[in-house]
Amino acid sequence: MRKVLIAAAILVVGWFALKDWAYTALQGKSDATPEAPDYYFEEVWLSRPTTPTSGGWQVPWGIDLFLIAPPVSTPMPKGAIAADNNVLKDEYEALIEDLGLADQDLVIYAPSYRSPSPASSNSERDNEIKFAQDDIAAAMKRYLSTDNRLRGLVILATPDTEPMLYAALQQLPKSQEFRERFGGVLMPSRKDESRWNDFIGTCSPAFEACARATTLVETTESLSWLTPNLPRKKLSYAGDPGLGDEIATRMQELSNWLDLNAEKPAEPFDTWAADEVVDVAPIHRPNGDEDISGERGD
Repeated sequence: MRKVLIAAAILVVGWFALKDWAYTALQGKSDATPEAPDYYFEEVWLSRPTTPTSGGWQVPWGIDLFLIAPPVSTPMPKGAIAADNNVLKDEYEALIEDLGLADQDLVIYAPSYRSPSPASSNSERDNEIKFAQDDIAAAMKRYLSTDNRLRGLVILATPDTEPMLYAALQQLPKSQEFRERFGGVLMPSRKDESRWNDFIGTCSPAFEACARATTLVETTESLSWLTPNLPRKKLSYAGDPGLGDEIATRMQELSNWLDLNAEKPAEPFDTWAADEVVDVAPIHRPNGDEDISGERGD
């Protein structure tokens, strides 16, 4: 009996000592670094309107939510995960449902990106995060140049996305016109939002602070310590039942302030010129009806 207990104890100790190492080894490693995504294509956006949004020159003033989704936590091989991998889309849809954003009528831009794998070590993850930063910076540049249409902007940073948030903020214009339309950053719970205010810079006078902590948190399974884990555990996300309303309210407050206080921009020419037929009077030049080709030396 004693030998059986000793053997069982050895198995238990061995399980807890080796389960994570063995599980990580079983995941393997991807063969190559995925290419940087091109944000012209829909498949590298987790969420993006399929039709043109109303421009800031219209009433009410439209507001966009730029959402930085968390890195992948579903078990995957080591190495950066391609931005068009379906697992990113699946985790994003679960996030939107958990946060109550699926019930809100919001315009959301959520870029996918080359995510670090949960099987990667800390040093490997540091290198893979750089890919994610480059991608989010490119996505924000694309959004600002093509999709913003002089609308207001609020950024939602989810847990574990601080490096990507830095990259996104560095792309924001510093002009007063844009800063009036910028509604700041909504942060995960337990973040010291005060330390972000200087880096974020100014935002709309509609708000006292440009960074605000929400109730958004990440959670792990209650018995995860019993099962094999990668260096990064499988996560889910939650917030107070009113989190979706809180986000929608900040966007609405920004819209209201802009309509009441900001100077309405003129509609850019290129938003309607392609749909309009412009009659241009013919240009009559001297000797326009004469053949002067010989005089030009032709």
